[in-house]
Amino acid sequence: MEKATQLSIAMGNMPGQLGRLCRVLAQAGVNIRGISICDAADLSTVRILVSDPAAAENALREAGISCVTQDVLVLELDHRPGALEEVAVRLGEAGINVHYVYGTADSTEGKAVLVLSVSDTDLARQTLGEL
Repeated sequence: MEKATQLSIAMGNMPGQLGRLCRVLAQAGVNIRGISICDAADLSTVRILVSDPAAAENALREAGISCVTQDVLVLELDHRPGALEEVAVRLGEAGINVHYVYGTADSTEGKAVLVLSVSDTDLARQTLGEL
């Protein structure tokens, strides 16, 4: 389990915005490790994990793109029924709220990688231990 820095960006919900964001990061030599986009009528919230959060934040700021950083947990779990349930139950029993989750699973490798935003990142790491 890894504690990571996520960047959140509010962008206009219109064609070309994601390309602009990706171009700024690529030109700064920053690789996107994970991404989630949640849209609303006029704005989308883009959440990204990147190879170098400080460089990404600086490049975005220079491009006039505002972002907010947040600690999140990155978990690698077995890709099997009940794996996320175990995590969610343990967090719930410890009084830790899960705000959102995004991720992917690779059935060929048998692993799932999930990004969790929780109410208390450090307590969640203690609660989950070595998964």
